[in-house]
Amino acid sequence: MTPVSAVLIIKNEEQFIERALRSLLWCDEIVVVDAESSDRTASICKDPGAPWAGKLKWNTQAWLGFSEQRNFAMKLASHDWIFFLDGDEACSPELAQKIQQLLHHPNGPESFQYKVRRQEFFLKKPIHYGIWNPSYHIRFFNKNNLQFVGSVHEGVKSTWLTRSIDEPIIHVEDLRIERFLTKLNHYTTLQAQADYARGLRTNFFLILMAFPAMFYKNYFYYRSYKDGNEGLIISVLEGISRTVRHLKIWQIQRQQ
Repeated sequence: MTPVSAVLIIKNEEQFIERALRSLLWCDEIVVVDAESSDRTASICKDPGAPWAGKLKWNTQAWLGFSEQRNFAMKLASHDWIFFLDGDEACSPELAQKIQQLLHHPNGPESFQYKVRRQEFFLKKPIHYGIWNPSYHIRFFNKNNLQFVGSVHEGVKSTWLTRSIDEPIIHVEDLRIERFLTKLNHYTTLQAQADYARGLRTNFFLILMAFPAMFYKNYFYYRSYKDGNEGLIISVLEGISRTVRHLKIWQIQRQQ
């Protein structure tokens, strides 16, 4: 069977990292690049009695940005075929079986890169509608033919064709409002900087319209109402996120 390296870039994931690592025991090695965590993440990962201890390759690297951190991490992998997982995700048994079937192919997984469906949750409820869906990400690929690019919601540079895998990665099952808002603050800063750099500007009309436009898009156009109360809350939070991003663009404009 073609060997595969699981690769994770993480920071302060003590709540979820054990779940992630346990879901990767089928891989030949597990490469973890930690961006100087200040919680118990490192001690959990490096526990000599853990079932993944014999497969773990641990590294610490100050944060380089999403794309550069991913590119740095996959260079540390011993094998050409990479399966990427975030620290707050888990590989489902169905996905592990699917990837192993591809690795068992006589010619290996062939000349494709694979985007994998991610099952999203909010307050333990699976989310099936809204702008979170469909959620597919390039996670299984040959490292010799792919490079990550972009500062946030990073893309890939590759010449291979893409195939889809529907067997899911499981995202945070108990995503709470507090965690969403923490990530919102981080991602809106990165997105505002990227938007401003590519010439996007805002004004108070766009700031005022950001919330209702985003709420309508998520709740009605992408049918988030079908996810019930959770869909309504997500639509509100996404409206707030879009508004904050415009406010941060305005702040950059003012500073310039």
